Amino acid sequence: MGISALDIRMIELIAQGLTYNEISAELNVIPSKAEGIRKKLIAKTHTKNAASLISFAYRFGLLKT
Repeated sequence: MGISALDIRMIELIAQGLTYNEISAELNVIPSKAEGIRKKLIAKTHTKNAASLISFAYRFGLLKT
């Protein structure tokens, strides 16, 4: 599957409820790049949306409670 450190950081920021503008500021990228990272993550993990991506991350230990 190949989840990178950037992917994990992106999942953490999505889980915090940040907007694309806030995420892009955190990652030092433009908002459309942040959205692209999210879309690639969803495809990579075979999830359907941000909620299922977060669920996936918890199930596979990428996020901790």
